[in-house]
Amino acid sequence: MPKIIEAPKVEFITSPEGKPKSVVISLEDWNRINETLKIMSNKDLMHSIRRAKQQLRNNARLLSLKEVLENL
Repeated sequence: MPKIIEAPKVEFITSPEGKPKSVVISLEDWNRINETLKIMSNKDLMHSIRRAKQQLRNNARLLSLKEVLENL
């Protein structure tokens, strides 16, 4: 079953002219966005994620945790 991710609730603070100047979001939403940005800015981690996704698309054999630990 796919996980449903709720979009952050955003409030805009506008200037007297009605132009957006600031955005207010909950701390929980900020922490989630910040963690995503950290992951996406890590080139090695993103490369590893892309490689793993490609392996899954190619039906690569997955290792159990026990097999991984035995090969360390």
